Amino acid sequence: MSEKAAKRFDLATQARICAVCPNMCRFLCPVAAVEKIETVTPRGKAQLAVAVERGEIPLSPETAGVFYHCATCKVCREWCPSGVDLPEVTGGLRRRAAREGLAPVAARTLTERLLRDRSLYLSPVEAGGRLSRYRELLTPGAKVLYFAGCSTAALHPEIVGATLRLFEAAGVKVAMLETEQCCGLPLDVLGYRDEAAGLARDLAEAVAAGGYETVVSGCPMCTYVFKEIYPVLGARLGAEVKHVTEFFFGLHEDGALVKLGRKHDLAVTYHDPCYLGRYQDVFDAPRRLLSDVAGLRLLEMESNRGLAACCGGAPATDAAVPGTATAIGARRAAEARRTGADLLVTACPHCLDMLGPAAGSGDGPPAGPGDGPPVRDISEVLAERFGVLPRR
Repeated sequence: MSEKAAKRFDLATQARICAVCPNMCRFLCPVAAVEKIETVTPRGKAQLAVAVERGEIPLSPETAGVFYHCATCKVCREWCPSGVDLPEVTGGLRRRAAREGLAPVAARTLTERLLRDRSLYLSPVEAGGRLSRYRELLTPGAKVLYFAGCSTAALHPEIVGATLRLFEAAGVKVAMLETEQCCGLPLDVLGYRDEAAGLARDLAEAVAAGGYETVVSGCPMCTYVFKEIYPVLGARLGAEVKHVTEFFFGLHEDGALVKLGRKHDLAVTYHDPCYLGRYQDVFDAPRRLLSDVAGLRLLEMESNRGLAACCGGAPATDAAVPGTATAIGARRAAEARRTGADLLVTACPHCLDMLGPAAGSGDGPPAGPGDGPPVRDISEVLAERFGVLPRR
């Protein structure tokens, strides 16, 4: 059954379908693979959801905590012959848990910090200070807005520099907000939808005030929430939204980002971020940029595209069960190593954060059998191949 057909079922019906399924998706679920507990398998969570819905089991801090053992990667939905979207079911129960004060302490703590700092990491002002050296690459009044995202701005400012250099190389004038705040997706994923709506409306107003026609971001979580969740939250950007891989591949097809004339013997493997691949159906653009434009040799991992393994970097997983998130990332890095690739490339700062530590610093060979090849963001790889990578 297609995903569209599955949407005819309400969430309670989807949970019941999942609860009586033979549970083959358990072998794809990254959380179940690491924790090896029946309760956290897709069917286990579905059975618990049905029991809570029927009043057979109360929604307590203990039962609510189970619904945070979900990476929201949607690989179970991809496999499911009935098209059940279990992350939507668990998302609804997280929202109920948040309303009733039953969310895990880690989720509540992260929510309080997000509402206070309006960022996952540094405050918007602090993050803006780190990016000040790239302000000369911006054009006030430009119709294209580059939205770095709070994770990239705080932890990976070098990716911002690489991306802005690519815009410059393609002849695209681009602007950035004076200060950026969190897009709101982590709050929504944790179950705090009303709080996420507040951040979303503030950010949407800032974008609208700039009169931008296109918003481009290298964070798939940001582009997804802009496209799909902001309308639900009552916030509208009033601009077309694209991930950097979509935008730059479009420039390549239009002749603005010229294909490199030389081939390279560097072999790379590409990790599909869940929020870019399964959530937004962007699979070809990053691969074409790496192979056709950058001239790199692309080696696919065993699980790729729609069935690609998760890195564990979803906000709820990393906050509520960090040990599980780290183990999921290590499994994915080991899969990358088995390809024999020289480099692991991804297109999401959260994936970079999870896969990078599993693969070492990136400056030398893997440190152990569980490690993978060095990890880089696709914007950095492209900027390096075009000879415009700024100094770190």
